[in-house]
Amino acid sequence: MLKKGEGGVVLRHLIKQPLSVDELRVLAAKLGGPKELIAPKRRAEAGTLDGDKLLAWLAADGARVRRPIIVAGKTATVGFPTATQDGWEKIL
Repeated sequence: MLKKGEGGVVLRHLIKQPLSVDELRVLAAKLGGPKELIAPKRRAEAGTLDGDKLLAWLAADGARVRRPIIVAGKTATVGFPTATQDGWEKIL
């Protein structure tokens, strides 16, 4: 279930409602590839998966996906690194 937050922000609990392969494919295109979507603690589990196999693996469990994900128009950011936080300020 998507939940509308303040200011028109849409919130989604990715553990309870994982992203589909198609949704992940769109995000991966905005972020530079599907490997950018892997949660840091899950990288070893992903092993050598790539492309559609990696997207299917990510779609099977929302906890495997790096969070938070912020999408505004054609721009997307993931995670908490300082560079990402700076990106939030530009897109929000």
